[in-house]
Amino acid sequence: MNRGNVKALLTLALTLLSVLPLISLSTLTVSQSGNPAGYVKYTLVLYNNTLLPGNVVVKGEGYPSAIAYNPSNGYLYVLSLNSVFVVDPISNRVIERIPLNMAGSLEPTSIAYDPSNGYIYVAVNVGSVLVINPATKEVVTEIPVRGEIWQMVYDPSNGYIYAAVTSSNAVAVIDPSKNAVVATIVVGQNPIGMTYDPKNGYIYVADFGSSEVSVINPKNNSVVASISVGGFPWGITYDPTNGYIYVAEYNGKVVVVNPTTDRLVANISIGDGVARWVTYDPNNGFVYVTVDCYNAPNNVTVIDPSDNRIVAEIQVGYFPWGIVYD
Repeated sequence: MNRGNVKALLTLALTLLSVLPLISLSTLTVSQSGNPAGYVKYTLVLYNNTLLPGNVVVKGEGYPSAIAYNPSNGYLYVLSLNSVFVVDPISNRVIERIPLNMAGSLEPTSIAYDPSNGYIYVAVNVGSVLVINPATKEVVTEIPVRGEIWQMVYDPSNGYIYAAVTSSNAVAVIDPSKNAVVATIVVGQNPIGMTYDPKNGYIYVADFGSSEVSVINPKNNSVVASISVGGFPWGITYDPTNGYIYVAEYNGKVVVVNPTTDRLVANISIGDGVARWVTYDPNNGFVYVTVDCYNAPNNVTVIDPSDNRIVAEIQVGYFPWGIVYD
């Protein structure tokens, strides 16, 4: 699952989507400003801190691959070029660049915020999770984790961080108070995306290689169900409005799971492209999916969960990946 073969094709820019009066993030784009689903307001070029109006395709070395929001200081943390770029969403400017000092082929793959201690956690593709103190803007410790991590999620019920280790078909459980892995949970093949369901307290894991979603009970860190979803599940998010789980699939679909019954309730085709990551916007109630296409413009597809209908496709730059709501 190494992403180095597409590295040269990816851009070093951050797309800021305007969603009504608020801001959400993705990778690069423009759409009609009258669309209630949103449009690309700015493109922020990370390496030279240049803010450009609208959707601008910028080619350069490296790429932004993941992003996290820190509600304690209101900043956004973006992984790119073996660094974490700190973005102020008020000015839409880079205010700090935190080097990760990784050598060779090591790359940061995922980033998560822990509200219990205020730290930022960065997964490295092979071997560890780096812990950043936002106050001092430096890496304070390194947690050994065997394998390539693709996404992490914080569980507010127990304060642990769950990391999908795709190369070992497992989920590593990290205790931030000890900065150590305290459990390892075997799931399906090649786990990638993860989400937390606050209604039932379970964690849902998108198992790319086995075309299923593993359901973890954090109380005893065990798999309590495996839901067959077909295709190749990638990103996954929870919609608190209808209580459903939305799973972006590599084969160009988004499937909707009812966590109460563990059954599929909808299958949404997003056309010619690969559905990567997905997030929920509590401001308008829409679900946003990053889609990269080889034969069509890359976009962020917007889904209305009230009827699971696509309401917009916001064109963005090359190979959109991480997306987060501020």
